[in-house]
Amino acid sequence: MKNLVKFTTVVAFMLATVAGMAREPKLNLLSAGKAKSVVLTMDASINGVQVKLMDSDLNVIYSEKMTEGQFSKKLNLKDLVDGVYYLSADDNMTAYSYTIVLDNDNVKIVESDEEIKPFFRKTDNMIFMNYLNLDRADMSIKIYDTESRTVFTQEVADELIVEKAFNFTDAFPGTYTVTVKSAGKTYTEEFVVN
Repeated sequence: MKNLVKFTTVVAFMLATVAGMAREPKLNLLSAGKAKSVVLTMDASINGVQVKLMDSDLNVIYSEKMTEGQFSKKLNLKDLVDGVYYLSADDNMTAYSYTIVLDNDNVKIVESDEEIKPFFRKTDNMIFMNYLNLDRADMSIKIYDTESRTVFTQEVADELIVEKAFNFTDAFPGTYTVTVKSAGKTYTEEFVVN
């Protein structure tokens, strides 16, 4: 009976993950050749997507929050000097980044990256975390209270799917920070207990 419950739980989680991924933003970046522009086409989720264009010193040149629905936006780069630029699109679950090189009248996309982030869901007294750890990297999960004291810590090793539920029913009022460290990257989420 226990095995049936475990199997049903795993299948339900996988179906929920697939359904959630269907709503992920899709980012297509096309170079318009000598026109010195790029076309950004995406399907934004309910939470929206933050789009940024940055120079080589990471100064933000352009920023816009795209809301739910499909968008197509042309970014004209003709007034920018030759060099390296970064375009990023970030939602709650995935961060997409592109490295763009302007050289004379040419636009080249030299690198692209997609980073899967932990997903946090909050209810009145609970916070749920799901993380698809594709490279099975060691992971550290910590929760800090308002005064930066560690109230929870856990190390996770060699797990593909990391699921955690944190119950704050008996917690003191204040702001708590959940920190997840994996593969040299740190993700944080704040949770307020009243």
